Amino acid sequence: MAPSPTRHRIALAIALIGVAVAAYTYFVGHRLATDAGYTSFCNLGGVVNCDAVLSSRYGTFLEVPVSVWGIVTFVAGALLALPGALGARSALADLLLLGLVSASLGYALVLLGIATFVLAHACVLCLTLDAVIVAWFVTVAPLAARFHPVASGPWLRRRTAAYAATAAGLLLAVAGGTVAAVREPGVAHTLDDVRSRDARFVDFYLKLPVLAEDSLTDPASPVKGGPDAGITIVEFSDFECPACRHAFTDLRELARTQPDVRVVFRNYPLDASCNPSVGRALHPNACLAAAAAECANRAGRFWEYHDVLFENQQSLERASLFRYARQLGLDVTAFCTCLDDPATMARVRSDIQAGDRVGVESTPTLFINGRRLEGALDPPSYAYALIIERHAADTREPPADPS
Repeated sequence: MAPSPTRHRIALAIALIGVAVAAYTYFVGHRLATDAGYTSFCNLGGVVNCDAVLSSRYGTFLEVPVSVWGIVTFVAGALLALPGALGARSALADLLLLGLVSASLGYALVLLGIATFVLAHACVLCLTLDAVIVAWFVTVAPLAARFHPVASGPWLRRRTAAYAATAAGLLLAVAGGTVAAVREPGVAHTLDDVRSRDARFVDFYLKLPVLAEDSLTDPASPVKGGPDAGITIVEFSDFECPACRHAFTDLRELARTQPDVRVVFRNYPLDASCNPSVGRALHPNACLAAAAAECANRAGRFWEYHDVLFENQQSLERASLFRYARQLGLDVTAFCTCLDDPATMARVRSDIQAGDRVGVESTPTLFINGRRLEGALDPPSYAYALIIERHAADTREPPADPS
C-alpha cells in the first residue's frame, strides 16, 4: 500500500479541528451544568437550542459527556493519521483509523436522530461536530481502496480487512448508540436514587434559582390539577413550536398520572405580530392560535382545545381554528366575536409580558415549583425533577424577586 501523505495530512488537520470543537462543546456543557444562569450563544430559542440538547440525558454516554468522548476520539484519530502524514507506511494505523472514523460517523447519525426526533431541537455545536465527522469520513474512507485488492501478504494489509473495519465501526457505533439511547434507566423513588442515576442533573437542578409562584401565575391562567397539589409546573408555550408539542405530551401524562402535580399554561408565541421580544415572524400562526385558545378558555374548554391545537400543529391557520371549535361543540359565533376582540390579544400579550419579566426567552420554558428550565425535558428528567421537589424541599433557596 503506497503512502498518501496529503490525505493523511488533511485527516490530521480535520481531527485537530474536531478536538477544538469538541473541547468548546465540553466547555458549554460544563457551564450549563455548573452555572444555573448561563445561556450559551447557540440557544436562540425555539428549535435552535444547544442548551436543551447538551443538558439532556443524551448528552452523556456511560456517565461521561459525549463531548469528552469526542475529544478522545479526535485525539486518537490524529495520532493514527500522524504516521501517514509523515510519509510512513502503517497498514495497522490506517485500519484502526478507518474503523474509528466510521464509528464516529455512526454515532453522530444516532445523536442527530435523537436531537431531531426525540428532543426536537437543533444544536449548532453538535451539527458542527457532525459536519467535521462527515468531512473526516469523506477524507479517510478512500484509504480502504489503497489496501491490496487480492489475498497477498498479511491479512491486515488486504482490502477486505479495510472494508471490514469500516463496516464494523459504523455498525457497532449505530447499534451501541441506539441501545444506549432507548434504554430507560430504572425507576427512581428517592433523591439518592436520582443522584445515583444522574448526579449532574441533580446538581444542575438544585442550583436553579426559585421564583415566587405569584410572579409566574395569573388568576385567569388555565390550570389542570387541584389547588392543593404540592408541585406546580408553569409552562410558557407556543402552539406552533415543535419542542412545545414534545413537552405537551409529557405534561399531559404527568397531569394524568401524578395527583400531586398541577399544570398552569401561559402563552408565549414566538412571533413579532404579538410578541415584541421576538423581532421576527418565527411562527406566523402562533399569535392567532394563542388567541383562539383564550377564546376556548372563555367557553370553559381550554384544555380540550389546547390538546387539539398541539395534535394538529401543522394546521393552525384561521379556518382550521374555527374547524376545531366546531368539532368541540363551541358556539362558533361567540368564538368568532372573541377571536376578533382586541381584549383577547391583550390577554395573550399579558402572558408575554409576564414571561419577559421572569426571563422567558424561548419555548417551552417550564417553572417547576419556581425553578426555570428551558426546553422540553426527556421523561426521566421530569420524573427526577418531581422526586427532587418531593424529597428535597429543604434544599430550595428562598424565592427570588424577579424585579
